[in-house]
Amino acid sequence: MQLNFQEKSGSNLRETFIETMNRFSYLILLALGLLTTSFSQAQNAQIKGTVIDSVSRSAVVGAYVAVSRNVPDAKPEYVTTDVNGQFAFTGLAKENTYLVKVTYLSYKDFSKTITLSTDVQDLGTIQLTEAVANLKEVKVVGQVTAMEQKGDTTQFNAAAFKTNPDATTEDLIQKMPGITVANGTVTAHGETVNRVLVDGKPFFGDDAALTLKSLPAEIVDKIEVFDKLSDQAQFTGFDDGNAQKTINIVTKADRKMGQFGKLFGGYGLDNRYQAGGNVSFFKGDQRISVIGLSNNINMQNFASQDLLGVTGGGGGGGRGGGGGASGNFLVGNQSGITGTNSFGLNYSNKIGKKVDVSGSYFFNRTSNVNDQTTSQQYLLAESDSNQIYNEASRTSSTNANHRLNMRVEYNINPKNSLILTPRLSFQDNSSGSMRTGLTTVAGSPVNSQDNSQTNKNAGYNFSNDLLFRHSFDKKGRTVSVNVNTQLNDRNGTRYLYSRNLYYDGFMLPDIAVRGDTIDQVSYTNSDGLTLGGNVIYTEPISKNAQLQMNYGLTVSNSNSSRETYNMSFDENTYTDLDTLLTNNFDNRYTTNRAGLGYRYRKNSWSANFGLDFQNTGLYSQQLAPTNNKVDQSFTNFLPNFMLSYRSKSGTQFRTFFRSSTSQPSISQLQNVVDNSNPLSLTAGNPNLKQEYRNTFNIRYSLAGAERPYSLNAMVFLTQTNNAIVNSTIIAQEPTTLPSGVVLERGARLTSPINVDGSWNARTFLAYGKPVAPLKLNVNLTTGFNYVRSPGMINNVPNFSNTYAISQGLVLSSNVSEKLDFTASYSGNYNVVRNTIQPNLNNNYYTQSITGRVNWIFGKGFVIQSDLSSQSYRGLGAGFNQNFTLWNASVGKKFLKNNAGELKLTVFDILNQNNSISRTTTETYIQDVSNRVLTQYAMLTFTYTLKNFGKAPASNNSRRRDFDSEGGGFRRGEGRGPGGF
Repeated sequence: MQLNFQEKSGSNLRETFIETMNRFSYLILLALGLLTTSFSQAQNAQIKGTVIDSVSRSAVVGAYVAVSRNVPDAKPEYVTTDVNGQFAFTGLAKENTYLVKVTYLSYKDFSKTITLSTDVQDLGTIQLTEAVANLKEVKVVGQVTAMEQKGDTTQFNAAAFKTNPDATTEDLIQKMPGITVANGTVTAHGETVNRVLVDGKPFFGDDAALTLKSLPAEIVDKIEVFDKLSDQAQFTGFDDGNAQKTINIVTKADRKMGQFGKLFGGYGLDNRYQAGGNVSFFKGDQRISVIGLSNNINMQNFASQDLLGVTGGGGGGGRGGGGGASGNFLVGNQSGITGTNSFGLNYSNKIGKKVDVSGSYFFNRTSNVNDQTTSQQYLLAESDSNQIYNEASRTSSTNANHRLNMRVEYNINPKNSLILTPRLSFQDNSSGSMRTGLTTVAGSPVNSQDNSQTNKNAGYNFSNDLLFRHSFDKKGRTVSVNVNTQLNDRNGTRYLYSRNLYYDGFMLPDIAVRGDTIDQVSYTNSDGLTLGGNVIYTEPISKNAQLQMNYGLTVSNSNSSRETYNMSFDENTYTDLDTLLTNNFDNRYTTNRAGLGYRYRKNSWSANFGLDFQNTGLYSQQLAPTNNKVDQSFTNFLPNFMLSYRSKSGTQFRTFFRSSTSQPSISQLQNVVDNSNPLSLTAGNPNLKQEYRNTFNIRYSLAGAERPYSLNAMVFLTQTNNAIVNSTIIAQEPTTLPSGVVLERGARLTSPINVDGSWNARTFLAYGKPVAPLKLNVNLTTGFNYVRSPGMINNVPNFSNTYAISQGLVLSSNVSEKLDFTASYSGNYNVVRNTIQPNLNNNYYTQSITGRVNWIFGKGFVIQSDLSSQSYRGLGAGFNQNFTLWNASVGKKFLKNNAGELKLTVFDILNQNNSISRTTTETYIQDVSNRVLTQYAMLTFTYTLKNFGKAPASNNSRRRDFDSEGGGFRRGEGRGPGGF
């Protein structure tokens, strides 16, 4: 639902507003009526408490807590303690007697019988003491439940998934239902994981895959998957739409004190090498981790934010190398052959009783070389003949990056806290490319190019958030103030030399009739400053209801300039200013937003309703080569709604709706032609409007000790009005653009425009079940995606409709630590339909079958092997392929506790490695093939460090999010002091 009042009269505005509020009020009353009916029969009493270690005084995370009626054959209910050691049972009956029992491996059991005489029975602090037992003794707590639904958190118990002693946390989580890792991207239940925490604290910033690679599986007790709200939303309890899919790694209590890590080095054929490792020092709340890496076999540990001015297509089905038996640090895939040198440091600690600090520094330097072939088939309506562009290119680049992240949380007193979160990165990139391209129509050449260019870019990004939170004496009454700053700057120089030929196509179809040569240098600079802030006030209006009032102001200023000089052959230097390719552009956004929210929570149900009013002013000014101004204003009402249910048995249901806007970037607004590829020009559009987006999703999950399986289902739908999409002009004959630039026959100009009718729908289903007789975990995933992408081709609207069905099956072993294997299948069937040029509609299928085994036998002998068979059907000529990638290694463990390992690895034994991919847009269908790493062998030595001890006595407990009511660390929907 979009309500845009920019052009409405005052009368219509009032009528529309009244009609909207009437509908919104009706929805609130209807939902509350349903909730009241459900709540009338509920029981209200609860039992809660906090579990800590009796020696270190730190929270015991993941302890099993059972509560049952104190009668024969009573059926218990289970929960586990959160990252603060806290637990709670709700919906209990007063005046009944209950037995509470706490168990955790390596601790003595705790039990207590209580009569529930009040609405809230707080057991206070429960201290567990370490069990003293013979090393050969085995303590059996019971069969471990693989997966449980704890409120809004899906929790996996690591003990239910067996891995080998050398496994990383990444190896562990890939056995868990609905979690996958591919090409450096972690997904959970169909959504990309943006953050990975360790015991609730950041670890190497936002690098999810890097964290999972750096931690051994043996220290993990629990894996928690949830939507982490912003710090402000956690405090107020109202979802602000900034939640991130997050994994929290809960470490074992007996692994919080010691040193662990891995160091490795290897050398092989064709001068292939690798060296690196990671070492962590854990001492209660103080944790230090160091990582390093140097190699030329595509092992990477950088994220996409570390790359400035670097573009590389996805690797398709092929692997760049370093995978399988040799271990892959891949985070953010680059095509081609990459050499990496990197170093990282992560630190976290609790200073005194009031300050929590965590921070990381990361440096990497990468060098990449890639050969790529590209085929693009354009969707033209003017003719039955298809225009095809084929290109071959070679690129090389070197990128250096420094990245710093920090978080400081200061709990001033029980009612006030401050959180400071600065981030800073510096980047430097140089690259070069050579490209040859040919455009044909019906097999006859239209144009061609021979292009070379060099680029050098440098820049920095800085952001900072400062959040103050205050809780009043009255429970639920809070105020929070957030101030944020963003600063960025980038400078670049590009040298371009291109020889372009143009063909007649009629009289002499195979002979170029004319050509031109471009020899120029361009200097670019862009910088931006954004200042913003908001204040949120919450007020309880009943025992279960709460109101929120919010106001925010954001001002964003940015400038972008480009100066282009052509070669002056008289002076043999670049002195001739090209005014057609020169531009200076300023842009400013001012956004005011105010809103009102209502929240109701009782027992297993909760509901949020909200409506925000937003006014955005956009002022843009082109200063060169001409002076043009754009002054626009957008007014919107932005509703939101959330309803959730979660039962004690592990069933959870959540539905969510939100409207939001997004602004065009300065590069999309800047009206200057970029001729990096003279046959494919790009330019901005200063008349762009903001996008208006409606998002709706439904989630349903089943998990728990009473079920032999787990189930997660999701439906996600996004509809966008004024979507910013591409408009492409493909010249049928030489055409002079309004900017004065000539668009030659067959050449393309792409610029952004606003179009309605953009849709994106996804469904996802994950089913997991252990098969005890076979000692296997079976994970089944299935999904359906629909994308409707609008666009414009030669001023003719086109809608590209893509339907995709995906199916996945993973069989992972649960045999023993010495035998670990996984077999998987994934298939994707894609159907593409266009409203113009139906002859380009196509169906294509991609399939991957993989197998991996790690077997430790005899006196420390190791065999590792992974096999991946890829199949592509329905792609362009030369892109339909089948190939198999097989890596294998054999090794021997030695030294004390098998800490050392010598291993011989052969990569791509069958010498079939490949990399292909298909991209479908509203303008063209593109197939790409990239260079890959070919067969090699390498001998590697690895040393594993494991030294765990008992945590020292300390009065410091684990870090807590600010909570005046003792609610501790909150996530998901958030139940801080502002909540109930």
